[in-house]
Amino acid sequence: MMKLFKIIVLLCICSKAFSLSVMGSHLEWQTVPGSNDEYKVRLTLYLDATSIELEQQQQYIYLFHDDKHWETAGQWVYFGLFYLDKISSREVEQDTLACAGTGPWEDFEGQRHVFVNIYETTIQVPGVQKLPSDNGFIVAWHSIGTRDGKDNNCTNSTGSFEWVTTFIPPMSRNGGSIRNSSPVIGNVNKFFVCIDDFATIQLPAVDSDGDNLKYKLSKPYIVMASRSIPQKTITTRDLFWANGYTDQNQMHGNPALTINENTGELTVKPSEEGQYFIGISVDEYRNGVKIGTVNFYYTLTVVDCNEQQAWDKDIYKDTTDIQTLTICEGSHATLTSKQTFPNPQPEFQWTRNGKTIWGANAQSITISEAGEYQLLVKKINGCPDSFESETVNVSITSSGAEMDSIPPICDTTLPFVLNATPPGGTFTGAGVTGNTFDPKIAGEGTHEIQYVIEGSEACPTSVAKRDVIVSQTPVIDLVDILYASRDKPIRIGVKDSLDVAYRWTPPAYLNSVTYANPTCTPSAGITYLVTATNAYGCVGRREVKVKIIENILIPDAFTPNKDGINETWELKGIEIYPNCRVTIYNRWGEVIFHSVGYQNAFDGTVAGALQMPGVYAYKIRLTENSPEMMGSLTLIR
Repeated sequence: MMKLFKIIVLLCICSKAFSLSVMGSHLEWQTVPGSNDEYKVRLTLYLDATSIELEQQQQYIYLFHDDKHWETAGQWVYFGLFYLDKISSREVEQDTLACAGTGPWEDFEGQRHVFVNIYETTIQVPGVQKLPSDNGFIVAWHSIGTRDGKDNNCTNSTGSFEWVTTFIPPMSRNGGSIRNSSPVIGNVNKFFVCIDDFATIQLPAVDSDGDNLKYKLSKPYIVMASRSIPQKTITTRDLFWANGYTDQNQMHGNPALTINENTGELTVKPSEEGQYFIGISVDEYRNGVKIGTVNFYYTLTVVDCNEQQAWDKDIYKDTTDIQTLTICEGSHATLTSKQTFPNPQPEFQWTRNGKTIWGANAQSITISEAGEYQLLVKKINGCPDSFESETVNVSITSSGAEMDSIPPICDTTLPFVLNATPPGGTFTGAGVTGNTFDPKIAGEGTHEIQYVIEGSEACPTSVAKRDVIVSQTPVIDLVDILYASRDKPIRIGVKDSLDVAYRWTPPAYLNSVTYANPTCTPSAGITYLVTATNAYGCVGRREVKVKIIENILIPDAFTPNKDGINETWELKGIEIYPNCRVTIYNRWGEVIFHSVGYQNAFDGTVAGALQMPGVYAYKIRLTENSPEMMGSLTLIR
């Protein structure tokens, strides 16, 4: 029998690694469906980009009996040690970023990147229901790296390891088994808030057992030294709040940090910049009794998001700042901002007449249209700071060249003459030869045709442009001949296209003349013409013949007993279908007879061996496109 636990060989004691802090952490304990002794453990770590934890491929967790007052004892004696494997790592998209050059955060170059690492394993604990603990047990984890010493609200977190716990209720009580999964805490994406701004932080949790969840602020725990291998102990130490901070007042503000006990929503309007080490507990209650707790430790940073800077809001063409610009029709110009920005680069967005220009997300833009252009700069230095540039009014001078519009045409349209004024210019573009446009040469798509007059007095080059749409004539995917049984419905299969309208003629036997795939219930053979018309008026046509399959007589039994009667399975009328396919299966679905054409009827033997009496399944297809007939026959001896 397996030992109670498979204990992992203890790692050597790690030296303290001074790095930026773990930004958030919690443990989950989940029962495995269908098993009484397997449990899934998941560790979620939110990590600063410089954290030593980020590249760790494994993390270790401990199991403790919950039968002592850990808050005062300080010595944790574990009975189980397991490792968790990293299953994912990704950067968190934060909704508020830290500002460069404000407070103590200058060394983060404008943004403190946060990653979330997930570690997970399934452990087997065969005797956990029999553990001698009336109070259940505890799953715990401590960090490898230490906190960075920048916490405003506590005095002794410097050089300490974070200590995260989840309390699991007893697996049995009063002789009965108790199954419980701990609450699961959802994704967190806010690690920075702005000073003097009201902030709301969602901390959603769900419980698969349907237990009632209550949230509260609680003191985080820390470990001051690594574990003692011979005694299997972990030494914890109480966290000392700085002056003015308590378990329920972990961040100053107006209002200060509070949590909704029913929803887990954190709210605060912080009044001081800095980094804060926050503790949150999610308690689960069953039938009014508290049965477990998940502790979530969270690093929340307050930054000054309102520092102002004098920005160069002018827009330049070459080296000259401009408010108006005139360009020739058919030509272009480049507008740019000369303001320099530190890394990380901000977000740029150009607008024309107050509307976003999609894809115009650089500090410069090349334009060819009239309008009022403006540049919006956002998230400067990784902050919510932004500014709008001065507006540049761009006008277009007429080139003098004008070209007639060209309506959408089909790819089957014959070549036609292009018209433009004044005469003497040159037409260019796909499908253009001289002053003629050939849709077949241009091909399907939207093509730009230009009419260019060299040496215009108003502009160096006078250009008129037109777009011509060449649409492909609809191609109808349809068989030439379709076989059907008399008065039996059959679908006429056209591969549908959403931008094509269909019309079937004649309407006889059809349930609709406008469906792409109408149902036909023919009483006689018929030929249909289907017409497909697309949005540009291009028309495709195709015929399909529906032929009637005459019925054949299929007996449901035969008696190959050498009495000269019903010795073979005769199919009356099948002789007019020389390419028919007949397949017979035994009770195990194995093919025992197959023929193309039915010149030699099935006589109850396979390769000369008599087949057992009984029921056999058959499939018959008279022609390639006819419906398949299925049924059963009985072999009687």
